[in-house]
Order: sequence, then structure tokens, then C-alpha cells
Amino acid sequence: MTVFATSTRTLLDGFEQNYHEVVHYLARRTHNLDEARALAHDTWLRIAERKPGPDADVQLDDPRAYLFTVAHNLAMSHFQRGNWLRGYLHEQTQTESLYPTQTPDVADGAMYRQAITSVEAVLQAMPERAREVLIAHRLHGENQVDIAKRLGVSVNTVERDMMLASRRLEAALHAWRGTAPAPVNTGAGSSRRRSLAALLGIFTIGTTGTALWQHLQREAMRWQTALATPRGRSLQQALPDGSQITLDAHSRLEVAYSADRRGVHLLQGAAFFAVQRDPSRPFTVHALDVEVRVLGTRFGVEIENRDTVLVQVESGHVMVQLGPKSYELFAGQGLRLRHGHATTLAADKASAWRQGELNFDARPLADVVDKVARYAPFELRTAASANGLQISGSLRIAQAHDWLTALPRVLPVQLIKLPNGGLEVALR
Repeated sequence: MTVFATSTRTLLDGFEQNYHEVVHYLARRTHNLDEARALAHDTWLRIAERKPGPDADVQLDDPRAYLFTVAHNLAMSHFQRGNWLRGYLHEQTQTESLYPTQTPDVADGAMYRQAITSVEAVLQAMPERAREVLIAHRLHGENQVDIAKRLGVSVNTVERDMMLASRRLEAALHAWRGTAPAPVNTGAGSSRRRSLAALLGIFTIGTTGTALWQHLQREAMRWQTALATPRGRSLQQALPDGSQITLDAHSRLEVAYSADRRGVHLLQGAAFFAVQRDPSRPFTVHALDVEVRVLGTRFGVEIENRDTVLVQVESGHVMVQLGPKSYELFAGQGLRLRHGHATTLAADKASAWRQGELNFDARPLADVVDKVARYAPFELRTAASANGLQISGSLRIAQAHDWLTALPRVLPVQLIKLPNGGLEVALR
């Protein structure tokens, strides 16, 4: 079990005690209650993820003040990201007709992420002034005269820096595409912009140089999909950031990525998530009225009998939010949440259905039959009279039919054949 430093534990306790005040504080600044709750959860994560250091065991004089400082800093970062996002979305609306209205698939997302990685590597390797000039001019739209005044250099120097940065950027994108750069000629400014645009084959001659970077960012950071599986079949789906979802049989979910968030909404069934760590974009799963929030870990979320959420952690740790209450889970721990109440449990085999196995300990028969029904090729349900019966044990999914056949020998139930060929488990 992970042991927190004294100050970290105090801060987490303080978060629990001051949750409503933190949300109210953030809501006054964001004017959005949902954003305030999300930032409050980010505050919890920032505290929980504190790295050990020389001050790790020092008791803070005012933990509450520290808590609100963290919340304030996260709110400021949120505003900065929001301003940037609004900026490129505004330009997108002006140039929307240049782009096809479609959602890229996983391969496209991975491809554009590779391009961004190449561009970022080139930017880091550039002389500092050339990098600043390129970003100021291409990203922020600052004209060269103003850049020269701000940096205390001549306009010619700014132009040379722009040419240097553009050449390196073009070379990186050619390397990404596996193509050869065109010969350098006169009129380097406009021709180079056209050359950069041609690398992706999606821009017209009139497109500005800013659009290249913004298109790459937009395609890599805006991604959404919906996944569903039939009875008896599971699905593995890679996500643009390298994370992976394993979706259980007869399950549904929706995924939406943005510039600063990675979100999943589990609508039915169960899913297991292997999340790539990205501190700038927390990974959030919503199921019924429960929110599970992580940076990078492996965990499962399941909706049981349409009114209960089961969370199980295989590695790392997560924060589970149910209204104002928050719960912290580590590897090997689980939580079952229903109607505002939570019950802790061991999770030795998180999402055991991935290994073709179902485990249940003193569970209502309706819950167990509902899980088995995901793999049955016919309708399978429990009559209201038998819902409350308790059952414990485990079964191999491949042997579910044998388990059903033996059920009347274990419990006072009978199997009733339905007109559509399905089965109902009823009290006898």
C-alpha cells in the first residue's frame, strides 16, 4: 500500500473537508460549475501526485491556504489554455471551408501526432531567438516589425530568423513525409509557405503559414468515436494518445478528446482502460453518476444491473468522485457505488472478464445473470421474484451454459423458456 507523506495526507483530508468551498471558489472565477468541479478534481490529482522531496515530511502551517493556492494556479492555467483554444477555434471558423468535415480515425490521429512530435523536436533544437520569432509570427500573428522592436533587433534579422526556422521546419516535415524538399529559389517567403502547405496536401495557395501548425494541433487534439459490442464479443481499441480500451461484450461507450481533456462516457456494460500518462490532459471516465479520474494507470469500470458502478484498479491509482464524496483507489483495490453509497472491495483480478472469467461474492442473482447475459446468444433475464437471491462463486465464460443448467441445484430457482428462445431465471 502506498504511504503518503504527512503533509500530503493532511492536504487530501483538507480537500475532503473543503470540497464545496473549493468548488465555489473556482466557480466564481470560471462562471461554470462543471468546469469548477473538474478543476477541483485536478487540484486533488495535483496534490495526490506530489513527488517526494526534501519537504515531503514537513507539516504545512496552513494546509487550507496551500490547497486554495493550488486550485488558483490550476484555474489560471485553465484560463490560458482556454484563451489559446478559443483563438485557434476562431480562426478555424474562418477557414472551415478549406477542410473536410470528418473525424480522423486512429491512424490519422497517430500520423498527425508524429508530425507534431517532429515539429516540437525541431523547435526545441532551434536557436532561442529563431524559435521565439517563429512562434510569435506563425502562431500568434505578431507582425515582423513589432517582433523586431520587442526583441531589440532589426527587421532584417527577424526575416533571417524566420527563414532559418522555416527551412528547418520544412525539412522536418519532409522527413516525416519521406519526401525531398524543393530547390530553394527567390521569393522564399511565399514559396516556402506554399511548400509547407503542400506537404500535407490539404491547403490552397492562399492558406497562411499559421494554418499548418493549427491544423496539426486541431487534428491531433480533436478526436471522438463511439464503440459498441454485440453479445459474446469483446473489442480492443487503440486511442490517439497511445492509451487502449478493452470493451466487454454487449457494452457501449463514447470517447471524446480535446485540447486539454480526454473523456470517456461508459453507457452500458464494462470496459478496461490502459491509460498513457499525460499530466496536461487528465483521463476521465463517466458512468452513471460516478466519475473516475486518472493521469496514467490501468483500471476497469463496469455498470452492474443498470444502477451500480464497479471500479477496479490493476496498477497506479485513481480518484473516484460520487457527488461531493471522493475516494482514492490503489492497485488491487476496488469500489462498488450505488445510490450514493460506496463499498470497498479487493480487486485481485481487475476486470477478470478479460481472462474469460466472472467472479462474484455474495452478489444478487440479478447482477450475476445480467453479466452472464452479455455472452449468451439468446435473451437471458431474472424474474423479479428471484432478483434478491445471493450467490457466490466463479465461472468460466465459455462454460456459462453449464453454469445455468446447474443453477437450479444450487438455488431454489427454475429456468423458464421464453417464446423468443431465451431463458428466464425465476423462483420456484
